[in-house]
Amino acid sequence: MPKKIDFTGHLSYKLMTIALLMFAWPIFTEQFLRVLITNIDIFQLSFYSDDAATAAGVANQIIVLTIYIYGFVSVGLQILISQLLGARRHKEITDVITTGLILAALLGIILTLVFLFFSAHFLSWLGLSDHLIALGTPFLQWTGGASIVIAVQSAILPILRSHGFVKQAMYVPVVTSILNVIGNYLFLFGPFGIPVLGMAGVGIATALANFIGLLLALYLLNRHVGYRFTLKKARALTYKLSYAILRLGLPSSGESISYSGSQIIITSIIAVLGSTALTTKVYVSSITQFVILLPISIGQATQILIGHQVGARNPDQAYRQGWHGWLIGTGLSLFGSFLLYVFSAPLMSFFTSDPEVIALSKNLFLLGLVLETIRATNIILINSLNATGDVRFPFIVGLIIMWLVSLPFAYVLSVPLQIGLAGIWIAYIIDEGIRGGLMAYRWRSKVWALKRIL
Repeated sequence: MPKKIDFTGHLSYKLMTIALLMFAWPIFTEQFLRVLITNIDIFQLSFYSDDAATAAGVANQIIVLTIYIYGFVSVGLQILISQLLGARRHKEITDVITTGLILAALLGIILTLVFLFFSAHFLSWLGLSDHLIALGTPFLQWTGGASIVIAVQSAILPILRSHGFVKQAMYVPVVTSILNVIGNYLFLFGPFGIPVLGMAGVGIATALANFIGLLLALYLLNRHVGYRFTLKKARALTYKLSYAILRLGLPSSGESISYSGSQIIITSIIAVLGSTALTTKVYVSSITQFVILLPISIGQATQILIGHQVGARNPDQAYRQGWHGWLIGTGLSLFGSFLLYVFSAPLMSFFTSDPEVIALSKNLFLLGLVLETIRATNIILINSLNATGDVRFPFIVGLIIMWLVSLPFAYVLSVPLQIGLAGIWIAYIIDEGIRGGLMAYRWRSKVWALKRIL
């Protein structure tokens, strides 16, 4: 990791800010590209065929879900390695890396087989017509069939980030995105006599881009961390290390999967409100996700820094780092939300000319000033708690509040009380507000300081 700054011990606010931003900006770029790459296929397919773009959009919902499943390993690895680095227990890190890569590969193999044999079934369950299923199946088989590649790649990047090589980890999605765009163009439009393969070609391009991304990730892991996998190292796989990684990763990613599930149900509630409401929700959520990347990147950077402090047995500095990350993250989120509100009309005009949609979206962006600030609190403090090994509390609170508070309020406010789409956003605010308050209370309690993960 960078040698100019020691990320353990007592740090001034200036050094905490420098360290935080040093980690955060490459993570933001990486996350931005990951959001972008999930939409590249759909964007390029829209010039090829509307039906193809629709089928790819539905298929990508399934692919996004698998990203959370990869987190079963990648999140646990990042937390565990950060703490071991802070504790100067370097000899154990090699065994942890080996265990994580093997677990990721096994998970990837399972998902690869699932997509190869059940892609058509997934698209059918989501209600697509036979025509769209026929279009989407080869795309999903190729993109999902590369799960083993993506799973191992997703495990390597947090290893690099934990060691301080966040900029190097960013290179992987950059290269993958560029190659994906080029590959899509070649297989969709057939320049230089290349056969036009349609959606199957886009799937092949995506799979090849991710494979090259994996090769780059393996090279960076060897060059910067000094790790190279061998069969001899595979003997390091033990129940103890596997349990430690999954115990941290499962609850953290489980919360994200639960959130995605609740959003699917809320989308069905919004559908009851009519096509205008549903269209507005899709557009506003698409735009807002780029603001959400700000607290996500600050949260992940904070998680790494806190992990080092907890491993070094500096709970007071970890506590300060958590609040420092919260202050910067919520400030950035509020500023980003303010810009969205001010420029809501011109932003929405890129998507639609419907005045009703544009007017409705402005109300949602106004509510977003409160919502995104509270959401940032949740994102950053949950990452902070996870960094200490306190993963069950956020997971349990998330399950209870999402399903017993957020969903009922979303329905009651929007349909029976006829507040409409704004009622959904108010339900989001109530959900995030309750959880944010509980996370802040948990962080202030310092119960997490008593936990040990290895």
